[in-house]
Amino acid sequence: MFGRLRIAANGYVCFYKGKRIEVQADTSFEAQKKAQVEFQRGSRAQVKGYDISVTLAEKGGETVTHNPAEF
Repeated sequence: MFGRLRIAANGYVCFYKGKRIEVQADTSFEAQKKAQVEFQRGSRAQVKGYDISVTLAEKGGETVTHNPAEF
């Protein structure tokens, strides 16, 4: 059988209490979960997913630029 065509993961920047990391994931929810694991490694306190801000930085190999004036 043939395998499914793999779509390249998107790049996300995640923030938690002044810390910043970059992750590769297919969705922002997946990026949030990966970031939660990474942020938990450096913390004794329980890191909650809803405390992590996730921003799309790269989609399909192209940089994503956010313009606050468009919001």
